Amino acid sequence: MKKGNLVLFVIPLAFAALFTLLNVVGALDVLELRLYDALLHVKPPLPEHESIVLLNIDDDAIANVGVWPWSRDIVADGLILMREFDSGYAILDIEYVERSPLGVDGPLLREEIPVLFTREFSGIRQSILDLFGALASGAIGLAEAEDFVFDLVDITEESSERLLDTVRQIARDNDEYFGRAARFHGLTFFTVNMLPETDPVISQELIDFTADHFSLPNADEQFIARSPFRSAGGIRPAILPMIRHGAGAGFPNVVIDGDGVRRRVDILVEHDGVYYKQLAMAPLLHWLDFPRLEVTDRTLTMVDARFPDGEIHTVRIPMVDEGRLLINWPRATFDDSFRHFSFWELTRNKRLEDNLLHNLREMADLGYLSFYDAEFDIISAFDFAEEVREEVMAGGDRDLIDDYREVRRMFYEETGRFLHGDAEAAIVDEVTRILQVPELPDDLRAEYEPLLDEVPALFAATREIYDAVVASRETIAREIPGSFAFIGYTGTGTTDIGVNPFESQYMNVGTHASVANTILQRQFLRLLPSWYSVVSAFLFALLVTFFVRRLEPLGAIITGVVILVAITAAGAIFFITTGAYLPLITPALTVFLSFLVLTLIKFLQTAHERSFIRSAFGHYLSGDVINELLDDPSKLKLGGEKKHLTAFFTDVKGFSGISEQLDPTDLVRLLNNYLTEMSNIVLDLRGTIDKYEGDAIISFFGAPVSYPDHAERACRAAVLMKRAEAKLNEQVLAQNLSPAPLLTRIGINTGEMVVGNMGTAQKMDYTMMGHAVNLAARLEGVNKQYGTWLLVSESTRKEAGDSLIFRMMDRVRVVGVKEPVRLFELVEEKGHLDATMKEVLEIFHDGLSSFEQREWTAAQKRFKEALKARPEDGPAQVYLKRCAEFIKKTPPADWDGAFNLTTK
Repeated sequence: MKKGNLVLFVIPLAFAALFTLLNVVGALDVLELRLYDALLHVKPPLPEHESIVLLNIDDDAIANVGVWPWSRDIVADGLILMREFDSGYAILDIEYVERSPLGVDGPLLREEIPVLFTREFSGIRQSILDLFGALASGAIGLAEAEDFVFDLVDITEESSERLLDTVRQIARDNDEYFGRAARFHGLTFFTVNMLPETDPVISQELIDFTADHFSLPNADEQFIARSPFRSAGGIRPAILPMIRHGAGAGFPNVVIDGDGVRRRVDILVEHDGVYYKQLAMAPLLHWLDFPRLEVTDRTLTMVDARFPDGEIHTVRIPMVDEGRLLINWPRATFDDSFRHFSFWELTRNKRLEDNLLHNLREMADLGYLSFYDAEFDIISAFDFAEEVREEVMAGGDRDLIDDYREVRRMFYEETGRFLHGDAEAAIVDEVTRILQVPELPDDLRAEYEPLLDEVPALFAATREIYDAVVASRETIAREIPGSFAFIGYTGTGTTDIGVNPFESQYMNVGTHASVANTILQRQFLRLLPSWYSVVSAFLFALLVTFFVRRLEPLGAIITGVVILVAITAAGAIFFITTGAYLPLITPALTVFLSFLVLTLIKFLQTAHERSFIRSAFGHYLSGDVINELLDDPSKLKLGGEKKHLTAFFTDVKGFSGISEQLDPTDLVRLLNNYLTEMSNIVLDLRGTIDKYEGDAIISFFGAPVSYPDHAERACRAAVLMKRAEAKLNEQVLAQNLSPAPLLTRIGINTGEMVVGNMGTAQKMDYTMMGHAVNLAARLEGVNKQYGTWLLVSESTRKEAGDSLIFRMMDRVRVVGVKEPVRLFELVEEKGHLDATMKEVLEIFHDGLSSFEQREWTAAQKRFKEALKARPEDGPAQVYLKRCAEFIKKTPPADWDGAFNLTTK
C-alpha cells in the first residue's frame, strides 16, 4: 500500500480511537444526551393512558384555600370525597415527614358544641328552678333543701365534665385524621424518600413498619443476587400516623443527568436488605395484581401482569445504568400532558356542602322541613352517613362505604326535591294565613311579617348553594371515578419542578405520571451498550476512507454527507421504530471529521481540485424553482404576468358549525389533517397553493411552471380530493375528531389571469387575480344551489380532455359578462363511473334537452326517472322543482334559457 493511501486510512482510525476515548471518559455525554433529546422530538408521541389524572394543588386552589402547606384535614377530606366517587388510586407526591400542629374539628365546634352547651345549661337551670319552686310552694322545707342542693352540685359537676370532655375533642390530631381518611380511601400511597445516609431523627419503629409493609414482598435470593439496583443509606417515610393507614408507599426521588435534565428514574432502590418501589411503580404493581418480578442486569420483567383492560402480559422493562428506567415522556408541556384536575374542586365541594348543611339545619330549627313530606329526615340521613364514615375511618367494615355512598346520594336527591318543590310556597302560604287572622297580637304579627321576605331569601340562597354543589359533584363524577391520580403541589411557589427533554419547567408530579404511562403503554426506551457505538465508529471510519480515497472532492463530500446522514437517519429510524437508542455521536463525529479532513487533503493537492469543488458545490446547492430564483434575482421583484391558468377554489360545507362544537386544540388538529390531505393532492398534480382561508384552499394550475394540461390536472385533483375525503371522514368519525363528516365543494375555472409576486418589497405573495379567478370562487359557492360538489366552467370542460366525465348544467349569465356561460358538474374519471350514475347522467341529459326546448312535462318525467334511480341526485331535484314552477307559470317567450348568477 502506498504511503499516501496508508495515511488516508490512519487518519479516520485515529479519529475513531480519539472519540472512543472521549466517549469512555464521558466528555461526549452532553452531546449524546442532546441528540437523544432531539430524536425524542421526532418520535411519534406516546398515547396517554385515560386513567392517569394530575390532581393539582395549583394556583387556583392556593388562591381560594390559602398558602401552602395547608392544614392536613383539607387534603384528607379530599381523599374521602374521592372514595365517595369511586376513585382508583391516590398517589401523594407530597412528603408528610413531620408532625403537624393540632387542628380544629370544625363540625364539632360549629354543630355539636352549641347543642351540648344549650342542653347542659338548660338542665342545670331547670333543676335550680325546680328547687326554688319547691321551696316557694312549701313542698319542701329548708332542712330538706340541703339534700337537693348537694344533688344539684353533683349534677353541675357531671355536666361540667361532659362539657370539658367534648371541648377537649375540638383540638383534632389532623395527622391521625389524615391517616384514617387514607384508610377510608383504601388506595392511598405515601412517599418514602431514599436518603444518602441514615437520618437519626427517624424512629426505628417507623423504619421497621415501612420495611415490613411497603417493601418489595417477593425479592428472593435469586432476585437479590442479580439485582442491579442502587442502595440508599437511609429512608425517610411519611409519618407513622398517616403511612400506617396507606395502601402502599414509594420513593419520589428523581434522577438528574449531568446537564440538569431529567430523563430516567430509579425503579427500585435497596435499603437494609429490602427493596422499595418508585412512587408510580408502587401503585402500578398493586393495580397490575402484584406480578412476579424477575431481574437481569438490563431488564426487569413483570410476569403475568394483569392490566386494567383485563389482559395479562409479561412485560420486560429495559433498564439503563443501575436499574433505571428511561422515561418515555409525553411530547408536550406539563399543562398539555395528561388530564388535569384542580384539587380546589374537591375542597370547594366540601365548603359548599358545609354551607348547605348549615342552611338545612337552620331550616330544621325553624321547622321548615316539616312542610315537606319526605320519605326520610334529610338531616338524619346526612348525620347517618357521617356516622358510617367515622365507623369505617375508625377501622370498621369497608363494605359500609357502599352504604355511605348510597345514603349520601339519597340525601342529595331528597334535598333537591325539598328545595325545588312546594315547601317554600307552603311556608309562605301558612305565614300569610296567620297574618290574615284579625285578632293576631301585634307582637306575633311583628314576628311573622318579616318571614314573607326571609323565607324566600333563605330558600333562594340554599337552592343556589345546592345547585352549585350538585354541579361540582357532576364535575367530580366525570374526572375522578377509576382515576390513577397523582396529587401534588403545582402552584407558582413550588420548588418541585425540573427540566425534561421537552420543557424547561416541568412539574415533578408529572414525572411520576410519565413513569406510570410508560409502563401502562408498554412502550419503553432502551439505551444500547456503548460498545455498539465504538464498533460502529471504526467500521464507518474504514468505510469512509474506502470511498473517499477513490473519489474527486465533490464525490467525497457527497459520499461523506450521505454516510453521515445515513448513520443519523438509520439511528433515528431505529430509535423511532424500536425505542432503542444507539449512541451516535462517536460514529457521527468520526465520519464527519474523517471525510472533512480527507476531503481537505484533496483540496490542498491542486488548485484545480479547489476550483472544481467550488463549482461542484454550486451545482450541488442548486435545485428547480429555488435555483431559478438564485440564478435570476429579478424574479423576486414585485409584479405579475398574464397567463392562461386554471383557478381552483374549495370550501367545506358547514365548517363553521363544526368548529363551534370543537375546542381550539381539536379544531386545529382536525383542520391540519384535512388541509394536509387535500393540499398533498394539489401539490402531487403540480398545482400551486395560493393561500388558505380557514378551511378553504385557494390554488391554481399552470404557474410558475407552465404545462398545457393544467385544466385536466385541476379536474383530476378535484376528483381525487372527493375520494380522499371519503377515507379521511372514516378516520375522523371513528376517532371522534369531528361531530360531522367534512364535505368539500369545489369550483374550477380556466382563463386569462394575472399571476406573480404581489405585495411590498418587504413582504410579497405569489398569487393570482382577475375575473376568471372570481368566477372559480363563485362556482364553488354555486354548488349549494344545485346540490353538487364539483362545478367547472365551460372553458375548463373544453380543455380538460376526454379522460373525465361531466354533467352538462345550466347556462348562466355572470355579472360583467354579456354572453352566458355553460356550467358542468365534474362527476368522475372515466373507468370509475358506476352503472347507476351512468344511467342517471343519460336520463338527466335527455331531461335537460327537453327542458331547454321548453318541454317542461317531458323534462319533468325524465328528472323523476333520474331521481328514482338516484334519489339523492341534487341537480335532478333542482330541475324537477323548476319544471313544476314553469308548468304553473311559463317563463317569458324571449327568455334565452340562461340564469343570472348573482349570488354565491
